[in-house]
Amino acid sequence: DLRKGAVNGFGKSKRRTMGMKRILMTVLMAALITMPLLCDPLVVYFSRSGNTESVAERIAERTGADMFEIVTVQIYPEDYNELLDFARNEQRENARPELAEHIENMDIYDVIFLGYPNWWGDMPMPLYSFLDEYDLSGKTLMPFVTSGGSGFSRTIRSVEDAEPEATVLEGLSIRDRRVHDSATDRAIE
Repeated sequence: DLRKGAVNGFGKSKRRTMGMKRILMTVLMAALITMPLLCDPLVVYFSRSGNTESVAERIAERTGADMFEIVTVQIYPEDYNELLDFARNEQRENARPELAEHIENMDIYDVIFLGYPNWWGDMPMPLYSFLDEYDLSGKTLMPFVTSGGSGFSRTIRSVEDAEPEATVLEGLSIRDRRVHDSATDRAIE
């Protein structure tokens, strides 16, 4: 039976289907960044060292997006080693730091570029506070991460889990040492 073969053939290629999904999501993200957007984009980011902020500014400039920096009431340590310890403790406690600023009308945004550093293989806890506060159902989320080399780790899955009714694209991963070079500019464009 031709129909049975077609169904069985489709079911056998789950790995190929997942690979195609990633390719399509990457192409869609590239298209959304490189063409003038017909929707209202927003760049949301959390940055401690300035690396993620630098990428966020360049994405906003390229797309014409509004920007929103995630700022917490809690002040994070300036010292790198103290910051690592502090971040690790927040993760262990599954903390949700209080946000100091809020977005008045999230409904006007269709596409959200979501930027953060990778801390201990995860998003900083203020990102979880943000994702808990806003219902991003029906929106397209395009994460971007800066890291020393860990890339996204499991953060894409965390965003998908936090916002199951949003479309979460594969995103852009940038190593800290490459944030300010021309390769990053090319990746954004």
